[in-house]
Amino acid sequence: MNQILLRLIFSIFLVMGFIGSSYFFNFYITELRAEERDTWLENKSWEITDRMTEEELVGQTIHIAIPSKTVDAVALEEIRKTKPGGIILFGKNLGKKEEIISLTTNLQKTATAEGLPPFLISTDQEGGRVFRVKDGITEYPGAMAVGQTGKEEWGKTVGFVTSYELRQLGINFLFAPILDINNNPLNPVINTRSFGSDVNRVSNVAVAYEQGARQGGALPVIKHFPGHGDTNVDSHLGLPVIKKTLEELETLELVPFKKAIDSGAEAVMTAHIVYPLIDEKYPATLSKKILNGVLREKLKFQGIIITDAMEMHAISKNYEKDRPGVLALQAGANIVLLTSWGETARNFKEQLLDAYRKGDFHSKEASGKERNILKEAVQKQIRKKLEMSLYSSDSISPEIYSENQNLKEYLAGKEEERRLKMKELLLSGKHLSQINSDSIRAFPSAYLPKENKKSSSVSAIKNPHLRKVLETKGISQTNLKQLTKLLAKPEITHVLIDSSSEKEIETVAALAKKYKNKEFVILHGGTPFIQLPTLPNLNYLLSFSLTSGSWEALGETYLSGKEIPKVDLILLPKNAKTPSKGAFPERL
Repeated sequence: MNQILLRLIFSIFLVMGFIGSSYFFNFYITELRAEERDTWLENKSWEITDRMTEEELVGQTIHIAIPSKTVDAVALEEIRKTKPGGIILFGKNLGKKEEIISLTTNLQKTATAEGLPPFLISTDQEGGRVFRVKDGITEYPGAMAVGQTGKEEWGKTVGFVTSYELRQLGINFLFAPILDINNNPLNPVINTRSFGSDVNRVSNVAVAYEQGARQGGALPVIKHFPGHGDTNVDSHLGLPVIKKTLEELETLELVPFKKAIDSGAEAVMTAHIVYPLIDEKYPATLSKKILNGVLREKLKFQGIIITDAMEMHAISKNYEKDRPGVLALQAGANIVLLTSWGETARNFKEQLLDAYRKGDFHSKEASGKERNILKEAVQKQIRKKLEMSLYSSDSISPEIYSENQNLKEYLAGKEEERRLKMKELLLSGKHLSQINSDSIRAFPSAYLPKENKKSSSVSAIKNPHLRKVLETKGISQTNLKQLTKLLAKPEITHVLIDSSSEKEIETVAALAKKYKNKEFVILHGGTPFIQLPTLPNLNYLLSFSLTSGSWEALGETYLSGKEIPKVDLILLPKNAKTPSKGAFPERL
């Protein structure tokens, strides 16, 4: 807000003797302090950027992976040669809590020793099946489970706690939440990683997750722009194509992205998908029409744009000769993400450095103003690192914040605010079990568990967490082999069986067809995007998640006796081919 205008309005209120002038004074001071912080951050980030060499500038736009749980000789060589702006961590890098803290601390010390800005250290911690960090963090169910609760409160809580706990481990860049609307049940890659099939559910719960995560201390990334939900090709393996106009995207896929951006989202990950009715040549990651035209200009997004992994076949098998790193930055991206190191990282750096020296990142606006696109990309990262107090570690440059007491106090206040919020959540009790319970849904219709008669019920449960819950209520346990013998007894009328795959469901469905006078309930923890045979005596309870808490919630919800709502998803039509029956690899 213009300072002169603020002073004028303030003077008018003083002259008028307005009763609420003290409130206005506080607002005025707050705005002035915010403007002063903003000016300092802008100037300081450019000062740091302008001091960098060409090689350092190019390196900062690249984020790489490393091979192990320590900053070993290979990792050190990669950092020295690439000079990256960030490091992405996968399961192979993440051990016990103490090991993670040691790794992230040593990464930041290495950055300082090499004369580099602090790293943005990232990981995919979506919850559910994409759960990188195993120790030192709360095991929440995945996005689809949280989405099925329909509660913004739970979205915000999961986002906040996940972000807060990652930041305590030294991980400051969170590749979540997914804002893709999984309205195509044949989608092989998004699946239960989405918050749902409904635009309102995703817009409300997923955007609340982003808001909570932003408060938690790590920088959340909304993905995959402009929408990966309506695909039937995995971009890790091929090049998806979505034949929708921009107007069509605006009525569905772009809705949650617009809402998140309007509410303050600060980082976006791109999708390796071609939208030929918008850009017939390039996928979103490499498309100036999509990243600059739609994301920057139409949606007014001013934050950081990071590409999805550039080694994915959608890019590497189709655009390798087109200098994809150069195209991504020219299109509007600020960070080129690599999930490898070595030759690939070296090739991207050489590609970008050559383009920079040739002037490929310099442009002139209609006004005549000269732009250095690569420098702007680096400055955005540096500014965000300053805003996130990444320079405050003793091993980096804590004296930077002493230059601006206003910012120093502001950042300290934010950290205390986060700490108190986390303390409040911990004191409030069992929010995790409530989220797990609220996520359980029934298929093919709402389900009211029959009165629990121990003598007439039997369960063939493999999962130990679910089995334990049922055993505490005295429900008889057996195995699938023995179950067929017990089903011959007329007194057995209720059968509970757990599953996590389509093959297991097929086995139970065959039993339900044979014993039509007995009720079968499948407690299913895997993806719901498989064939779920419908029979009059067969019901499903779905958790969308394989975490221990989700398995326990399946048993406890069934035993509660309360009606369980019907699932709110677009599931596979009968006889449709299942997207994937195998294990899901690590995804971005």
